[in-house]
Amino acid sequence: MPVKYKAVAQARPGIKGGGTYQYYARICQRQNVDLNDLCERVSLMSTLSPPDIWGVIVALLDTIPDYLTNGYNVKLGEFGIFSLSLTSDPAETPEKLTAKNIRKTNIQFRPGVRFKQAVKKPEFKKVSG
Repeated sequence: MPVKYKAVAQARPGIKGGGTYQYYARICQRQNVDLNDLCERVSLMSTLSPPDIWGVIVALLDTIPDYLTNGYNVKLGEFGIFSLSLTSDPAETPEKLTAKNIRKTNIQFRPGVRFKQAVKKPEFKKVSG
């Protein structure tokens, strides 16, 4: 199935009044696939039942954050790597930088080569609107 996109007008940043608008492709008409759908499809490609797959995914949801918050990166083979990053407020000296300066943490995902290759050259279809 092709990836659907549409033309979206966008002004040039940094120009008062926006200047001349140009059109850029934006993915549209996205639909969601839920966990039940994923489990059903994966079960068709394996010897596991949908509840077995669901159980593995739930276990990953419990396990991955535990590893991340204990200082590990989680590498899932050719799927990719999960890691933790943080954002902090600056401090004048290294001594003044404390955990209080840390504003938030984020989960980063770097897809593996095989995963990136699988979505590198999809078919596209332009839609109006």
